[in-house]
This record gives sequence, structure tokens and C-alpha cells, in this order.
Amino acid sequence: MPDSPPSAGHAPRPPSLRRQFARAVVLAALLPAAVLGIVEQVRSYRAEQRHLGERLEVSTMLSATAVNDFVDMHQAGVALVASMSGKDTDWPAQLAELRRRYPGFSSVLVTDALGTVQASQPVPPRAPAINVADREYFRVPRETGAPYVSDAFRGRRLSNDPLVAVSAPWQVEGAFAGVVQGSIRVDAFTGPRVAAMRRRGVEMLLLDRELRVIRATEGLQYRFQQPLADTPLMAGAGQGARETESRRLQGVMADGRAAWVSQSKLTSGWTLVLVVPDDMLVSTVRNRALATAGLLVLILAGVWFAYAWQMRRLDGALAQLSDALQALAVHRRPSAAAPLPEEFEPVGRAVGELADQLEDAHEDLQRSLGDQSALALSLQRTLERREQEIDRRTAELRQANAELDRLNRTDPLTGCLNRRGLQHKLSLVSDEAGQLTVDMTVIAIDVDHFKAYNDRYGHAAGDSALRRVAGVVGGLLRAPQDAVARMGGEEFLVVLPDTDAAISARVAERVRAAVHALGIPHQDSPWGVVTVSIGWVRTAPGEDYAQAFLIADEALYRAKHAGRNRVETEES
Repeated sequence: MPDSPPSAGHAPRPPSLRRQFARAVVLAALLPAAVLGIVEQVRSYRAEQRHLGERLEVSTMLSATAVNDFVDMHQAGVALVASMSGKDTDWPAQLAELRRRYPGFSSVLVTDALGTVQASQPVPPRAPAINVADREYFRVPRETGAPYVSDAFRGRRLSNDPLVAVSAPWQVEGAFAGVVQGSIRVDAFTGPRVAAMRRRGVEMLLLDRELRVIRATEGLQYRFQQPLADTPLMAGAGQGARETESRRLQGVMADGRAAWVSQSKLTSGWTLVLVVPDDMLVSTVRNRALATAGLLVLILAGVWFAYAWQMRRLDGALAQLSDALQALAVHRRPSAAAPLPEEFEPVGRAVGELADQLEDAHEDLQRSLGDQSALALSLQRTLERREQEIDRRTAELRQANAELDRLNRTDPLTGCLNRRGLQHKLSLVSDEAGQLTVDMTVIAIDVDHFKAYNDRYGHAAGDSALRRVAGVVGGLLRAPQDAVARMGGEEFLVVLPDTDAAISARVAERVRAAVHALGIPHQDSPWGVVTVSIGWVRTAPGEDYAQAFLIADEALYRAKHAGRNRVETEES
């Protein structure tokens, strides 16, 4: 029987089940996804903020180490030349060799005891004699008798470039005779690091002891030698839980933007500051937000496609069911019942006497399906949370394992290899039985009278002395396969694969001389400074490196018994 239009006195047609179901499906899909998306964005922003801070702190620490190593290496070179010089030294040749070995020097010079330059490389144009007695790189070594790293200044002979200087006093018969000085252009030790940092959007600021600018990259608002001691940038310095702890400051960038900063003190007394613009973090979070929005659109499209497909199937099934039931009850009218949704009215007209039973069955089915859907959704969310937790903990475990492996191979005091790290290094040049596959020189080093040093100056000073000795030894190594390890206490071991006897002897003697040149005061030492005794041995392929360690140790003890501050070999 055709549908009759609604008229006065008739109940209004029930709402369309299709429209209700469409609204319910869209809300059920979008609402949880939108809530989860917002929660994820908040979590992502905090995680990215934390991750940015951690990366910035690590980069600051590594950059500070790189600058320290560069300056310490050049200072050690100047100190070595000064310690090996005397009244008859051929200074032009010595200075030329110093520049050849340390290309980072833009110029080197030597003065007499009054500060007058006696020789320099490169040789300047003919001009009146230059006196540098007013320069701090001359005054401080003259007054202290120790090597010195200057603050930044501008050159006045060869160029007007920003420079720093490393200098060391030289003596004749125990009396101050002048200084050996090397000038380093600021961009020589900051340029490569700055280029790498700027490619990643990181700006660098290097300050001297008075917190004046040595180098500031183009993205910052500071100029050479600008004082920053009273600026907001330095106001909170050193107040965090860690020296390199990152913090957010307003107006740091040249264009006034906010940024994250992290800083570290260098051994020279300088301060290194790394700066990351705040909009890098905002850009990362914005990209993730766009990705989440795109995902929501895809979810909506998928839900709508599934809904349309399912409704087409449901319409076909209802049409078939309606035809079959109407044929069974064509001569009977359904009993009075509550209004049904629009889509089920043909079924109600066909099966009037079964309306109550079908309604009950339908309600039971809906409850069952609702319970099952809720259970399935709960199980799915639980599974997703477990998978996310597993992924997070797996990532943390990998990171912890990597850090543990690094710590297991490194001496925490000096930064040298420890025994485990040395064992790993040796495994690259030996077989499983511990027999070497290449020629190798083993150098055993022991700090003289170190117990007396600790007793007099304290363990903190002892630790500092060990770090400086380790830095000098490491600075004299050239080949990538060379290594220095702290074997315990004041003992160090250097391995030099593929090194001949002549070079090995020179390296051992340079180590001894360089440590002596550090000039670390030691009143209980006959020399008045910290010295080392050294024993070395050269081995051939097929020999046991453990045996080589013992032979080098025996040579070291001969050096100790022979008076210390000397080098012995197995043939001595």
C-alpha cells in the first residue's frame, strides 16, 4: 500500500535512522580522534621542547670540548718550543717549524725580556722594532712563569683581524728571557664549528674571561668585544642544576626573537654559548599538527566511505526482508505499536503481529552489539597504549645501552679511554689470542711523586693535574688509530700502531717535555713542577700485546729508579 502524506491528527514521521546513524558515526569517529590529537599535540610539544633542550646541552658540551682541545693543543706547541729554546736558538727556523706543525697560527713571534720582538713568522714589512710589553700575552707569562691563553684583541702588525694569543715564557740559565707567542685568528677555531651549527639552525657565541664577545654568528645581535656581563643573557648563568642546562630567553636573536640558550665554561676561562631560535620548536610542532589534521581528514573520509557502503548493503537487505515478510502477512494488519524509524515502517506494516517480539529482539541485539563494540574499543585502546609504552621503553633502553657502552669505555675523570676502552681499541689490531697483527709501540707513563702531590695539594688539585697531563698527551697524538688510556691512579698507557722506533722515541720525549712545560707547581718534586717518567717498547706482528705492556712497565720502573722525569726503553 503506498505511503500517504502526513495529515492533521497523525503523529509526525519518526526521524530518519540513516541521518541519525550518520551523525552518530561521524561524532564517534571525529570526537575521540580530535581529543587524542589535541592530547598528542600537547605531549609532542613538551617532548620536543625537552628533546631540543637535551640536544642543545650535548652540542654545547661537544663544542666546548672542541674549542678547548684546539686551544690546548696550540698552547702545548708554544710551551714545548719555549721549553726547548736557549740563548743560541735559531728563532726564525724554530718559528717557521712551529707554524708548519700548527697551521692554525696566523703568526708567531719571540720577544726578549723587555718585550721587544726579536723574530716573527711571517716576516712583516720593514718597520721599526715592535714592543709588545703592553700586551697581556707578554705580561702574564713574565709575572707567572706559566703558559697563558689571552682574551681576544685586534692585530696591529700584519692585519686588523680579531685574534687570540697563546704564549709561554722561555728562559736562559733559569732567568726570564722573553716569551714565545702564537696568534690565532678567531675564525680558525670557530669557523668549522660555526658552519656545522648554522646548517642546523644553531647560533654560537664565544665570550672571554671578562664576558666580552670573541665571536658571535650573524644571527645574533652582538659585535666583537661587546661586554655582556650585565645582560639578561648572562644574568642566570650557572644557576641551573647542570653547567650546560638550557633556558629560554627573550630578545636574544638579531631580529628580537626568543631563543633557547645553553652555555659552558672552557678551561681557558672563556664561556661558550649556543643559541637555538624558539621558532624551530614551533615549526616542528606546527608540522606535526598539520600531519595530525591530515590524519583526521583521512579518518573522516574512511568513516564516511565505510558508512555509505554499509548503508547500501543494509538498504538492500531491508528491501528483501520487507518483500518476504509482506508476502507472509498480506492479509493481516499489524497490531498497534510504537512508531518505528522511517526505514523500518515497511517491515512494521508487513509483520504487525510480530512487532512486539521483533522490537524486543532488536533491543536485545542492540545492547549486545553495544557491549561488544565497547569491549572491542576498550581492548583496541589498551593494545595501542601497550604498544606505545613498549616502543617508548625500547627507545629508552637503546639510548641507555648506548650511553652505558660509552661510559664503560671512557675514564670519567680525564676523558681518556679506560681499560675496557683500551681493550676494544686493541681488539682492532690483534687476533682473538691477543697477538698483534701490526707493528705497535707501547708507551707507559707515570706521574712522578703523585702521592706526595695529593697529600700536599689535595685530591681536587690532583684530579686537575691528571686532566691536564691527559690533555697534553692526547694533544701530541696525530694518527686516528693512536690512543691514550688511563690505567688507574696516575698511570697512563699510549699505543701507537704502525709507528717506527725513531718516531716512537720522539713522541715519548715530547710527552715528557710537554708535561714538564705545563709548569704545574709541585714543591715535593726536585724540579718544582709535575713531571712524568716514561718507558716504551716497540713490538712486531705476532707478539702478545700483554707481554708488551709488561716490558714497557719494566722500562718505566727503570726510568723511576734512574731519577724520574726521563724516558727509558727496553734497550736502555
